[in-house]
Amino acid sequence: MKSLLLASLLIASPIAVANPLLGSWEFVQGKYAVEDGFVSAKAPELTSVKLITATHFNYITQKNGKFHYAGGGQYTLKNEQFVETFAYGNIPSLLGKTMAFDYKIEGNLWHHSLTENGKLIEAEVWRKID
Repeated sequence: MKSLLLASLLIASPIAVANPLLGSWEFVQGKYAVEDGFVSAKAPELTSVKLITATHFNYITQKNGKFHYAGGGQYTLKNEQFVETFAYGNIPSLLGKTMAFDYKIEGNLWHHSLTENGKLIEAEVWRKID
């Protein structure tokens, strides 16, 4: 009876579900919507490290070796989406904003994309480094 109770608690527990995003990630490439189309970015011109814990994310980014931006906050995983809410950073327009990225893991690569009103806003690829 005790083993049945323990098994049912583990199945119902969020800890029992592995989070594939936990750890450290480095930026590989990205595509971003701008007014007249898209711009692309790739390492090594743009370098970034993103850290994912059980409840929070943060990142710091350099462009051509100089500080560019940083930010972070809390996130949840819900229905194949990485839903992040910015709590701090140096981009005022992101503070307090919640965004839901579709994501998938392929080997050691994390692909995620953000669409709004059916339009691609951002698509990035990150490589796991730990």
